[in-house]
Amino acid sequence: MEYLPKGFSTKKARQVQQSLVDCVIEADDFTIPPKCVCGLDVAYIEQTAIGAAVLISFPELQLLEEKIIVTQTTVPYIPTFLSFREYTPLSLAYEALSYTPDLCFVDAHGRAHPRRLGAASHFGVLKKIPTIGVAKRMLCGEIESNLKSFDKIVLNNEVVGARISTKPGCNPIYVSVGHRISLKTAVDMTLKCITKYRLPEPTRRAHQLATNARIELKKNG
Repeated sequence: MEYLPKGFSTKKARQVQQSLVDCVIEADDFTIPPKCVCGLDVAYIEQTAIGAAVLISFPELQLLEEKIIVTQTTVPYIPTFLSFREYTPLSLAYEALSYTPDLCFVDAHGRAHPRRLGAASHFGVLKKIPTIGVAKRMLCGEIESNLKSFDKIVLNNEVVGARISTKPGCNPIYVSVGHRISLKTAVDMTLKCITKYRLPEPTRRAHQLATNARIELKKNG
């Protein structure tokens, strides 16, 4: 199954998304509780992609391993098609880890996407691994504030994600199913990975790692 259509175009990319979207499993299909979780993020310097992966123990949230990869991308940034740009660096960083995590947190959207297939879902389906999408901004849908534990993100009468306020006075985060997990468990796992920061430790550390690597690359030319 092709993740990156040859001769990239939004038409071909949309067809790939449509072929993958029905493969997303929105039910818990992994070891609960997990023993270790992974955080994944990507940073860029023009066409250079920096993939970051961190492995963290659960529930202790202690750092076990971190990996950085640097690769080139020929896919442009196009809103709602970001997963085609990010799949390769995410995949290379994930594969560089010495251990296979039980669950991955991806700094991206999952089901909370106009075509229900953000990078967290795209990556999870192709890798056949459980993933959670954790994003800093809402991409689509409307908020329905009628649940005690989280606010629902609703798109076309379908619940596609959750808005969570993790720290007083801080902007909320947006959690959605990536693959092989339920929304309830995705929210629960995200909250269990919150420490003193707004973001859950897996994506916070991965974002920090990718950002620091980008700064070093820029400094060294």
